[in-house]
Amino acid sequence: MSNFTCLLLPLWIWSLSGSAARAQAIEFATFDVVPYVLHDDPEDRSGLFLDFNKAISDRAGMPHVSTVLPIARAMKNVETGVSDCLISASSPRATEKLLPVAVIIENIDAVIVTSPGIPITRIEDLHGKRLAIPRGSFRNFSITTDPHIERHLTNDYVQSVRLLKAGRVQSIAGSEFSIFFYFSVENIEREDVGGILRLKRGPLWLHCSKERLSGDLIEKLRQSTDALREEGVFDELINRYIPPGFG
Repeated sequence: MSNFTCLLLPLWIWSLSGSAARAQAIEFATFDVVPYVLHDDPEDRSGLFLDFNKAISDRAGMPHVSTVLPIARAMKNVETGVSDCLISASSPRATEKLLPVAVIIENIDAVIVTSPGIPITRIEDLHGKRLAIPRGSFRNFSITTDPHIERHLTNDYVQSVRLLKAGRVQSIAGSEFSIFFYFSVENIEREDVGGILRLKRGPLWLHCSKERLSGDLIEKLRQSTDALREEGVFDELINRYIPPGFG
């Protein structure tokens, strides 16, 4: 073996080792949506889904990388095998194009929250009241079509929450994680709002690429996720983002 080959051999071995380590890391595509990902959080929280990614990969004994992307790009990256996995609700698109690996939370809810003194037990209780909802949301729900509900379209959840706080609307609707998180940001406590009506949407899943990971890795991720859910670890992580009284 020449001196030149002896010199290159350690570099070649190091290169293979590095490639192997990168190949074993689970690459998560993560929605750039509050509170799934937080930027410059005063409490130094990374974001709910980033916490989930870390918990799952740590329990599985694998390193991970989380890439923060717009929702459509994150979905596309996993569908096309650019990324390994993502966390998302069940949907026809996810069922068709992704591999559902394990349930993280049995039910993620949409919620309707009313102003103090306004109870709500059904959608009809919103008749004659002003409801704030983010543009493009709740397309398959009656709250977007009921002619007796006055709808105020907002740009995002924080705008909806601030309108409720200011008394400019009598109710708001949206993802429980996002609304309750912004309640904590705006220092809104349980006694500051009225009723809460939960609209079941279904489970939150760990989805992965159909082709990118081996069966052994998928099984590791499934076992890890199942164990964390059964032990209540995901619930504990959620409580870091939701103020007391809203969980």
